[in-house]
Amino acid sequence: MSHHKVNISLLGQTFSIRTDDDPEEVLLAVKKVQEQIDELRSAGMTTSSDRLLSLVALNLAGQLLRKDESRLANLEQVISSLDTVVKQAESLAKMPLR
Repeated sequence: MSHHKVNISLLGQTFSIRTDDDPEEVLLAVKKVQEQIDELRSAGMTTSSDRLLSLVALNLAGQLLRKDESRLANLEQVISSLDTVVKQAESLAKMPLR
């Protein structure tokens, strides 16, 4: 894997990080974090940078978990539908040919 150096800026501080990920994806992630920070600030939250980033991390983790749960529910629904189709096919296969 190739290492990329990506310069990011959050909360007025610039960081240089090395990553194996696509730099564009890293910048999209930074943008998402900054959007969350801006949302919290626009809601009137005034707190330390550490606390603000902790809240953003919790919000994003919660969103990720809900998305995973939703995907799991969808997968379970697909499996259930496939089970129904298989049972119908088995029933049809047992019917005598005319």
